[in-house]
Amino acid sequence: AEAARTAAAADHGAARAAAAEAEGAAARAAAEVQALGETLAAGETSGSAAPPILDSVAVPAGLEAALGAALGEALESPADPAAARHWRALPPFAAPPALPAALQPLAALVQAPPALARALTQVGLLPEGGDGAALQPALAPGQAVVARDGAVWRWDGHTARADAPNPGAVRLQQRNRLRAAEARLAAARTATEA
Repeated sequence: AEAARTAAAADHGAARAAAAEAEGAAARAAAEVQALGETLAAGETSGSAAPPILDSVAVPAGLEAALGAALGEALESPADPAAARHWRALPPFAAPPALPAALQPLAALVQAPPALARALTQVGLLPEGGDGAALQPALAPGQAVVARDGAVWRWDGHTARADAPNPGAVRLQQRNRLRAAEARLAAARTATEA
C-alpha cells in the first residue's frame, strides 16, 4: 500500500506539473490572441462596420509582404458595397493579358474572395533571385511584379524597394500570427483539460 501511495503521489506531482505547464501555455496564447485581436481592430480604417477584405484572405506565411506590396491599403477596404471604399466582384477578363513567363500569379498562391480575382491574376510573384526591374518593361497595363520581401515593380514604372513602409504586409503578418495563436490556444486548452 505504501509503494502504491508513493507511486500515486509521484503520478499526481507529474500531472500537476503538466497541468501548470498547459495552463501557462493557454494563458500566454490567450494573451497573444487578445493583443493581436485588439491591434488588428485598432488598425481598421475602412469606415464601415464590415470587416476589411484582408480578413477573408489566406496568405501563406512568407508571402505577406508580397501581397501587402501588391494591394497596399486597398486590403483595408471591405467587400461591402455600402462602404465608402469597397471591393466589387467583377467578372473575369475575357482575354486577360498574360504575365511574363517567369512569374507565378498571386491568384494561384493566395486564397481570396472573388472580388480580388482580377487583381491577383495580374500580379506575378518574382522567383527567388529574379530581376523585377528587367521584367517591368514587359508588363501590360495594370500588372505588377512582387518579390517575397515586398519589393514591387508596376507596369507604369512605379517601383518600391523591399524596405519601403508596407502597412498591408504588417496587417497580413499580424493576421497570420493571430491564426497561429488561436490554434496554439485551442491546443493548450485541450492539453489543460487532459
